[in-house]
Amino acid sequence: MAASTAARRLCLLLLVAAVAVAAAAPAPAPPPPFRTVYAFGDSFTDTGNTHSTTGPYSYGYVSNPPYGATFFHRSTNRYSDGRLVVDFLATDALALPSFLPPYLSLASSPNATATKGSKYYGANFAVAGATAIEHDFFAKNNLTIDITPQSIMTELGWFDAHLKARQVKQEEIGEALYWVGEIGANDYAYSFMAANSIPPEHIRTMAVDRVTTFLEGC
Repeated sequence: MAASTAARRLCLLLLVAAVAVAAAAPAPAPPPPFRTVYAFGDSFTDTGNTHSTTGPYSYGYVSNPPYGATFFHRSTNRYSDGRLVVDFLATDALALPSFLPPYLSLASSPNATATKGSKYYGANFAVAGATAIEHDFFAKNNLTIDITPQSIMTELGWFDAHLKARQVKQEEIGEALYWVGEIGANDYAYSFMAANSIPPEHIRTMAVDRVTTFLEGC
């Protein structure tokens, strides 16, 4: 009888210990709300598209110090001395395994087409100097210095081409997060060059219209 009682007490102690250990163990981290991100915008979001040899004019200064000095300790062709907000979004807020690669580096890669089972977290289509209004409008009105002939609609075209190249499934597209960074400031900057001939209100109306069209097209 004594042996039986001792055995029951030992089992009870082991059960209590197991419950205590389970309670003390940290709960597993919940999965991120998004596993794929597509980013658009201008220099506030660009992670290297302007530096691509197949892309728009390369801003030479961004390839040199102090750009990238505080985090990467080298230039990554970001318009910052470290990370951009979209970088914090990807790796900190969403805990993705890597930063979003610039689209033009993916498009020029021989492995641009996804293979089954390959890791994929999205792409960054932003371009420094990009406008909301098409570049042709500014060129026609002599309001451009031809640094970046890309607009938000160009980025939308890249996005469509990218999805087709990687054969991204429709349900994956619908479950992705779309980061639309700052866009339009360059349009207003160009408009200052001809404030007397093109009313600022006209630029604002066109810019808002293009952004609306872009959002509807995503």
